[in-house]
Amino acid sequence: MSRTFEVRWRGTTRRVEVGPDGQVAVDGAPAAIEPAGPDAWRVTIDGRTSVVLAAGTPRNPWLFHRGLVVRPEVDDEAVVPRARGAAAGALAAPMPASVRAVLVAAGDRVTEGQTLIVLEAMKMELPLRAPADGTVEAVHCAIGDLVQPGTELVELA
Repeated sequence: MSRTFEVRWRGTTRRVEVGPDGQVAVDGAPAAIEPAGPDAWRVTIDGRTSVVLAAGTPRNPWLFHRGLVVRPEVDDEAVVPRARGAAAGALAAPMPASVRAVLVAAGDRVTEGQTLIVLEAMKMELPLRAPADGTVEAVHCAIGDLVQPGTELVELA
């Protein structure tokens, strides 16, 4: 069964379809999507390749592309592919940012969707949320730290 969802971006709506075999099409054009690092995807559509960074949860994703933040409207049934962090169970910075808030400590129990870290980039706050229920193993950042894409911020178990 294929899943379809819409992404609204810069006043346009793109239709994204994910087939049962994992094939993706954007507005009917086949798209190649492959991991490009922690929480990053290399997307090729019509011969043009871009890197898209992802944060949030599959039901509430944030996508970052060429300085723009996109929050697709995803139905509850949709499955959005998402790269894992730098290590299994890690939550990594999706883009260059500064750490504005650290809301958890090692040993804390967290639930899916709970905000763990708040980053600030381009004068916008970017909440990073737990991808699943678990326990915080370690926190690798502090308020005021400058982080780069792929920097491991929180380890989850």
